[in-house]
Amino acid sequence: MNSKYAIETIGLTKRYPTARDTSEGMYGRRSSTDSFIGIFDVLRNRKRGYIEALRGIDLQIKKGEVFGLLGPNGAGKTTLIKILCTLVIHDEGQAYVNGFDVKKEPGEVVKNLQAVLPESRGFNWRLTGKQNLAFYALLYGIPDKIARERVNYLLDLTGLRDRANDGYQQYSTGMQRKLLLCRALLRNTPVLLFDEPTAGLDPTAAADFRSLVRDKLSREEGTTVMLSTHNLNEAQDICDRIAILDKGKITACDTPGKIQLTIMDEKVFNITFMDSVLTDEESRKMMTALEAITGVRAATPDIDRERNFRGLSLRVDKSIDLSGILEVILKNGLKISRINTTEPSLEDAFMAITRRRS
Repeated sequence: MNSKYAIETIGLTKRYPTARDTSEGMYGRRSSTDSFIGIFDVLRNRKRGYIEALRGIDLQIKKGEVFGLLGPNGAGKTTLIKILCTLVIHDEGQAYVNGFDVKKEPGEVVKNLQAVLPESRGFNWRLTGKQNLAFYALLYGIPDKIARERVNYLLDLTGLRDRANDGYQQYSTGMQRKLLLCRALLRNTPVLLFDEPTAGLDPTAAADFRSLVRDKLSREEGTTVMLSTHNLNEAQDICDRIAILDKGKITACDTPGKIQLTIMDEKVFNITFMDSVLTDEESRKMMTALEAITGVRAATPDIDRERNFRGLSLRVDKSIDLSGILEVILKNGLKISRINTTEPSLEDAFMAITRRRS
């Protein structure tokens, strides 16, 4: 397989068996016999229904790229990440990490990839942050001299050097997350996977993490970073490209800016007028005339208590010809002081894509 991609999947499919009938028996409980039958069903591999967590995922992530994976709960994001780090075996298709087949060469994949999952724990509360990292370096088989240099480098990289000799129990949530990142970077793998990396962090700690990923890991170190997140602002801030995963399929994959513009087919004009007054009848006629223009989806006036016509908001097709709008405005004797254009946000695009498939 061509290893120009850090991560590549082709037709990746994963199915999970559906739960057995949960109908209740006497006294509102399932009988022990029913429980044993369920166990034997699994052992005998009895044919049952299933749900597809992933349905033919095709994905290519370039080396050194920060790639975001977005999607609602249950979209398949965590399943994809666990397949890539060999924790879950897929049913169909192929998955590669730096050219190594996830199913056929799991040992090589693990050498090239490190995952940081929400349930990741394992630090000893009685040890300092530095001692914890030294312990894991020993477990990973890193030689002592290299381990010391690597630990000191990572503590500097994450801003933990001044607290390195404090006990782990004294660390804040943000510091614990940084130490978790240090542990993930100990082996210096070329690919990092994160699942909801800033969940539970305060805004400052989350901003520090994003800066670390974007500026240090990706730009300086050349590390490939794939992160699953619900934080759309975070994805827009640090990701070179994003994929929107919905119901097990990728529904969009591009830069955040292109997804915003290509998925959403409208924009908003906010027009401010200079000392303009219209009667209710004049205002109503103008709104009707504006909404009759091809490409105008909605017109909302901004009128204060003194009946001053302060402005209006227009939702329009992004390719609209503005001459018709200006003609109506000028015909009513209104003077324009300012026009602002609002492009759709990544959140707008995300909502449009996922609702489209609901």
